[in-house]
Amino acid sequence: MTQKKDFHTLCPPKDTPLFLNHTMEKIPLLLLFLSHLWIDASQNILPVVAPKLREVFALSYFQVGLLMMVLNLTSSVIQPLFGFISDRRSTGWFVSLGLLWTATAMGLLGWSPNFYTALFLVGLSGLGTAAFHPRAYMATYQVSGSRTGFGTAIFSTAGNLGFAIGPLVGSFLVLGYGLHATIYVLIPGVLISLLVFMYPGDFLKREKAKYKKPQVEASDTPFPIPWVPLIALCTIVALRSWAAISVVIYLPMYFETQGIALETGSSMLSVFLISAAVAGLYGGHLSDRVGRRLVVVTSLLLYTPLMALMILSQGWVLWVLVMASGAALLTSYSVTVVMAQELLPRHLGLASGLILGLAFGTGGLGSALSGYLADMMGLRAVIWMLAIVPIVGLLLAPLLKKPQEKHSVES
Repeated sequence: MTQKKDFHTLCPPKDTPLFLNHTMEKIPLLLLFLSHLWIDASQNILPVVAPKLREVFALSYFQVGLLMMVLNLTSSVIQPLFGFISDRRSTGWFVSLGLLWTATAMGLLGWSPNFYTALFLVGLSGLGTAAFHPRAYMATYQVSGSRTGFGTAIFSTAGNLGFAIGPLVGSFLVLGYGLHATIYVLIPGVLISLLVFMYPGDFLKREKAKYKKPQVEASDTPFPIPWVPLIALCTIVALRSWAAISVVIYLPMYFETQGIALETGSSMLSVFLISAAVAGLYGGHLSDRVGRRLVVVTSLLLYTPLMALMILSQGWVLWVLVMASGAALLTSYSVTVVMAQELLPRHLGLASGLILGLAFGTGGLGSALSGYLADMMGLRAVIWMLAIVPIVGLLLAPLLKKPQEKHSVES
């Protein structure tokens, strides 16, 4: 029972947002699901486009890593800024425009005449993603009712599924019809953006949370920011993201060095990400029952041995271990977002931006470092390193505690 309270009791009754109903709003959640699915699918055609660009422009592993780094820096590092703005301004339009912007930039990627144009386009793509995610996560929190862990897991699963089908979409378009076929990612992007923009409901018009204030002066005191657990959480996510983002960009190329065709390697990456999406959905649901920290710790513990076994395996066992490794690594994906929101209950947009922004941005920097090391040490050595990196986060797990609830006594 104590584990269940780890993060559920962070917001005392007087700090309960007024917009939270007990009922989950299904149509808005579906629209957010579809938007998240396609914005991440559009972005994640890059692992298939990048090897082709590497062939066309004779790129090094480091330059391939730069593509992923620029995408993650523009899509992630400035997310806290967009989250900060979303907490203070009417920014519901970030959701539909962010999706359209990213789909357009990635659609033009295959038409790049040189490496620097490709770098510029992935950077532009990231801006749409940066605007989309904090506002969309805020809306998800608001329409999830009393089941914020499960609602956020559903929304996060959409992104994970998008990342999973991205390589499949990329394989179908680029390997089937050539680099110029990336333009077709625009079609679903335009349609879903219009659906979101034209929906008559108000789910994107609900802005910063308003809190119930009891008849006591103590309610006017600022809500303290729990810096220690927040920094620990961001560091754990950064380490996890370094591994996840690097695996996404380099795993198909690693499989090529092992004699596996790019098409098969892309399919394996999709299996990795689909299993991660399913596990992420279950992880969010489970965290509502057993506690957030337990899910995070278990995820980190399982990933390293499973990834190590995957590197050593061949044949049909390899497919099973690819699936298990993806599930273990990203079971806690949505859980860490909810943990941040519960640590910063009055700044939901900023909380989402911190986790998806600074943490994932540093993960993007890690992908460039992984490419540099792959040029020096070989790709296999780097894949081994990526199997170990996330487990370092276990050292910070004891710090993932709720802040002292002095104000809850006052209520």
